Amino acid sequence: MIFQSKQKRQECEHLRTELSGLRDRANALERSVAIVEFDREGAILKANELFCRCMGYTTMEIVSQSHQIFCKPDFATSHEYQDFWQRLRRGESFSGKFQRVRKDGSAVWLEATYIPVSDHTGTVSRVIKIANDITVRIKDADRTRGLLEAINRTMAVIEFDMEGQVLQANDPFLAVMGYRQEEVVGRHHRIFCPQAYARSNDYAEFWRKLNAGEPCSGLVERINRQGETVWLEASYNPVLDDQGRPYRVVKIASDITPRILRVQQERRSAETATQASLQAEELATRGREAIEQTILQMKALAAQMGSSSTQVSGLGEQTSRITSIVNTIREISDQTNLLALNAAIEAARAGESGRGFAVVADEVRRLAERTGLATGDIAHMIENIQRETRSVIESMDTSLESVDAGVRLVTEVGSTIQQIHEGAGTVVAVVRQLRDTTAE
Repeated sequence: MIFQSKQKRQECEHLRTELSGLRDRANALERSVAIVEFDREGAILKANELFCRCMGYTTMEIVSQSHQIFCKPDFATSHEYQDFWQRLRRGESFSGKFQRVRKDGSAVWLEATYIPVSDHTGTVSRVIKIANDITVRIKDADRTRGLLEAINRTMAVIEFDMEGQVLQANDPFLAVMGYRQEEVVGRHHRIFCPQAYARSNDYAEFWRKLNAGEPCSGLVERINRQGETVWLEASYNPVLDDQGRPYRVVKIASDITPRILRVQQERRSAETATQASLQAEELATRGREAIEQTILQMKALAAQMGSSSTQVSGLGEQTSRITSIVNTIREISDQTNLLALNAAIEAARAGESGRGFAVVADEVRRLAERTGLATGDIAHMIENIQRETRSVIESMDTSLESVDAGVRLVTEVGSTIQQIHEGAGTVVAVVRQLRDTTAE
């Protein structure tokens, strides 16, 4: 009897120890996870503070309420929901991610386990739900998935293992490079590279950096299935495992071949423009030199014509003085002729004694007549000379004015040529700058 009593005390002590352990574990769970209990029909029996806080309710607001208050109306009335509770009542447990609804109507994601609890008859009498709020994680995953989907729709994406073998490629990448999925999976990255680069030390260094976890990005030249050059703005990103070691490489790229071809064309055009501008500058320099030489020659011609005009004007003045002398001679001739006439009259009156004087007077008269005739011829010639001289002076004055106008015009042309030369120099500088910019 004493032995049985001692054994019962030991059993009671063992049960108290186990109960204490269960209570400790239950308290630990209460403090760390959201817990709610339902009866077999889904009515809420009790819920801990973490669950109430997660769902936005107080305990008093949810006790005796149906599990349906945490579900979207369309799901709560669905056959799927009815089947869910029927299976729980049969003793099936459920674990997974469940979308539920808070008191304010916002969505909450729970990573939960529904555990049916049976009574001594084996009938499910209640259901315990243990849950963690993973809403933030789900939203982050949704954002990440949305970002990846957006990238996959618009960017060329391909994945490699750390040896460079292709794991998979998306449709935009395959379209850019002209391959099908089955033509690239399992093949090495070098099929997309120019052969000289694929055999180079730079290529080996490229993969060494990726295997060291270093990302690589920039403009890369690649070759498509047709052997044509494709220019990609690409980023090679090593993906790390939970130990921080790279286990694959994701390449994200955009095809900028049209832009590169346009830049190359612009560079060629800039080079052509540079050559044309240099030629224009050289021609402008020659033109300026030719104009300067022409200006000097025309100025010299103007000076010579100015000197000749002065000389001809002096000749006109001399002929004017000759005319004055001729007029004087004509007057003297007229007076001599008059005197000879008077002498002849006086010789006739003197008779025989004046005959010799009459002969002399007659000779004098004839001399005066010849002198008058010669003087008239000289005067006529002088008039012709003066008329021609005036014509020459007027013509030379006109020519001199034309030469002066030509000098001014050529000087203006020279100034314009100089401006063209300066403009050509500016164009050369600008085009060189454009060429250097496109070369970058």
